[in-house]
Amino acid sequence: MKNLSLIIAMASLVFFNSCKYTEAPSAGLAKEMCSCLYISEQTEEYCKMVTKESRILAKWEAFPEEQKVIAKGVNFTSMAKMDEDPRYGCTLLSVEHAPENAKEFNL
Repeated sequence: MKNLSLIIAMASLVFFNSCKYTEAPSAGLAKEMCSCLYISEQTEEYCKMVTKESRILAKWEAFPEEQKVIAKGVNFTSMAKMDEDPRYGCTLLSVEHAPENAKEFNL
């Protein structure tokens, strides 16, 4: 059993360190929440309900006055903001590697 746990842990480390998947949780959640809140004009409760899978690996914070969402997870911080022209929806503005900020973002 210990060997199986060790193999799974090693495979996870290789997977998360060798591909771009680690950027996806925060980037996807930022854009998804921005679209839900500001394009679809849904409530926060509804948006939380429809983004359950994304929120497993990332946390988010909305800034209604600026119509933007910042999401942090798996050592990345992403920001999505509503475009000036609503026809273009929300734009993913940044995805930054931020391991030092991972512990301070507790929702």
